[in-house]
Amino acid sequence: MNQEEPGSSFSNFLASLWHDLRYGGRMLRRNPGFGIAAVLTLALGIGGNTAIFTITSAVLLKPLPYSNPQQLVSLDVQRKDHQSRCCTLGWTDLVRERNHSFSSSAVYAIDSFDLTGGGDPQQVIAARVSPGFFDMLGVKPQLGRSFIDEEGRPEGKFVVIISDALWHSRYGADPHVVGQTINLDSTLYTIVGVLPNVQFPFVAPADIWSPRYFEYSLFTPQRLRMGVGYLGMVARLRPNVSARQALTEVQYLHEQYRKENPAAPDADAEVSAQVNNLQDSIVSNVRTQLLFLSLFVALLLLIACANVASLLLSRALGRSKEIALRAALGAKRTSIIRQLLTESVLLSVIAGAVGLGLTYAATRWLVSVSQDNLPRGIPITVDGRVLLFTVIVSICTGVVFGIFPALQLARTNMNETLRDEGRGSTGGRSRVQIKNLLVVLQVAFSVLLLIGAGLLVRSFSHLLRTDPGFDPDNVLTMNISLPTVKYSDAQKQNAFFDEVLRRVSALPGVRSAATSAALPLIPKRKTPVLPEGQAEVPLAQRPIIIIEQSSPRLLETMHIPVKLGRAFTDADNAQAPKVIIVNETFARSYWSNQNPIGKHVVIGRGPAPSEVVGVAADAKNNGLAAEIEPMIYLPFAQLSWGNMNLIVRTAGDPHGMIASIREQIAAMDAAQPVTNVQTVEELMDGTRSQPRFLMFLLASFSITALALAVVGLYGALAYSVAQRRAELGIRLALGAEKSHILRLVVSQGVMLTVIGILIGTAIGLIAALVFKSQVSDLLYKISVFDVPTFVLTPLTFVVIGALASYFPALRATKVHPTEALRGS
Repeated sequence: MNQEEPGSSFSNFLASLWHDLRYGGRMLRRNPGFGIAAVLTLALGIGGNTAIFTITSAVLLKPLPYSNPQQLVSLDVQRKDHQSRCCTLGWTDLVRERNHSFSSSAVYAIDSFDLTGGGDPQQVIAARVSPGFFDMLGVKPQLGRSFIDEEGRPEGKFVVIISDALWHSRYGADPHVVGQTINLDSTLYTIVGVLPNVQFPFVAPADIWSPRYFEYSLFTPQRLRMGVGYLGMVARLRPNVSARQALTEVQYLHEQYRKENPAAPDADAEVSAQVNNLQDSIVSNVRTQLLFLSLFVALLLLIACANVASLLLSRALGRSKEIALRAALGAKRTSIIRQLLTESVLLSVIAGAVGLGLTYAATRWLVSVSQDNLPRGIPITVDGRVLLFTVIVSICTGVVFGIFPALQLARTNMNETLRDEGRGSTGGRSRVQIKNLLVVLQVAFSVLLLIGAGLLVRSFSHLLRTDPGFDPDNVLTMNISLPTVKYSDAQKQNAFFDEVLRRVSALPGVRSAATSAALPLIPKRKTPVLPEGQAEVPLAQRPIIIIEQSSPRLLETMHIPVKLGRAFTDADNAQAPKVIIVNETFARSYWSNQNPIGKHVVIGRGPAPSEVVGVAADAKNNGLAAEIEPMIYLPFAQLSWGNMNLIVRTAGDPHGMIASIREQIAAMDAAQPVTNVQTVEELMDGTRSQPRFLMFLLASFSITALALAVVGLYGALAYSVAQRRAELGIRLALGAEKSHILRLVVSQGVMLTVIGILIGTAIGLIAALVFKSQVSDLLYKISVFDVPTFVLTPLTFVVIGALASYFPALRATKVHPTEALRGS
């Protein structure tokens, strides 16, 4: 007996595969309408999955571009209510000096500089980092050098490293830029290096990097160590040390810190130390959304697979003779299945190629509309990992939608085919049953998607109707950050902003103007406070409250009513007694059923308490979706700050006032940049961007899934009508009314729809129960078991299913009894 060589077997396999591919290609060319419909349907599913995977891969799966990124962790202190707290210098120094878990560590802070000279003045984002920051990450400048330890000390030289983007935009990629000076906040710094195009999403999109990670001129050494909690901290684990082991040590060090610094704000018993993988800390805010989107787009692909499988089953009716003849000529069942699966995979691979083209466009669009919702600085591109994913998904898709039709056709023989084409057979009925099952699955998955979209739509509608507590119409905001060298004391800062308000308020078309440290909806500062009547406790144990410095007319400009007492006046200056205004939530929280006017509050480390002179109406102060927090307004003159927002209410379109306001500020100081110019309506729209993005995507998936399900239902009923043509003809010949035939077919479609709806709704309820906490985080003021969504979605689908069933039913009523009987 001759034994076939292994090489010969492989050659035979390749020859058979090539033959199957050529034959499959001829079959697709023979029926181009089917091929185009199937390819487009699958391309939508594959392209959607690949687009979402492109983002998920870049954000969740791709390692950070640093040396041994798995060893990098972030350190922080956090309150039990999960409000993030930055680290103080004292805490970071203690951890750096006494730990045994980290081979190196670094701290950073976000700041800004006014860049002047060599072009128009501009405000640039700056990162203040400890000198070893870049060495710890393993990032080397493409020009020059990293910082040295001496440059981080108070007596150190003023040096900076600039970003690749600033090097190109401001210096034209000058290779001799190292050693040049740069004017930042009226102080000359020497450029010692240029970074490569590496992003730091855990810091900020900074253009200037300084080794002076705290500002010596602003804070006393004790204040820096004990009370300024604005630092972030990253560290590199030693080999064989896990993040859990590091957390145990850091928590022990935090207990030591509490004992040694009981008055420090991060020594509060309500605060705990945290150690997290650096990448996990960067993506924590978007992981849930991306995973849910991945799940929903996978459901869309399954619906597309079921739809194409249904098309293949319909097409099988025309191929029964071909398959039966091949079987009669001796073709093995495995060969027939292999041929049919090869055709399916060929179809899905073509769809994958088309879907990949859709992926490029979809990814660019998704990144553009979601850039505020994704971690900054992480490049999102279609890379080799994405291409491999597309290939795997395409092949698996071909197998998934092709296996049932292939198994059905492989069982075909000549006798069965003759029975199928006569009065019906087990094979014909089984194909109808499989098509019905596919329709039920399509409906179930579509209902699941529609429920998710319905929840987000209902949530977003609540968000749109939320009263912010102020009037956003015709209000313009812009940021002015004064350089600390030129405006080094409170008197100069007050004089500058007073003059800005005087000039801007006099402009035609301006109704009122004010300055505020914070923007509407976005808190700027929080500090420990001690309201009158509360127990005397150390600073670290006092409640952390939002505070906002503002000029006298802020409440008037924002149309926030003063409920009790008075607003600030020009008399509330630096020499006057300390006064504050509290919001209603603050008054209810600490002086319920008491008159707040005349009460006193100790703010931060202030030696003297401030007197409450007014109670302002509640206004959203931590985003539209969050509950209003207790808040204190302070007169700007009594707590000056160099970084303020100008807020202007205009008589007409605020955009028309931008140039005039810029001119007035330039007339005062030509080197002073104005940044972050936007209306309050634009700012509010930005806070809605993430829920709007999720809602739009899921609604798009749902509409696509609904269309595919309707097409699948229509196709299944049309196939069923064709299979039952003789039966329907006999019914009509025996006197059945056309309305009876109409009801018969429509009821079949409605039954399939209802079964799918029940399955989809049940899965939706189970998913809402299992993932209740995660889903709740995505919703605003509605329950995960929202009754209108879970009731209206199925009812809507029933109506759509009935309409989709009507047209095949109408065709069934037009069957002529004589032709049907003759065809049988």
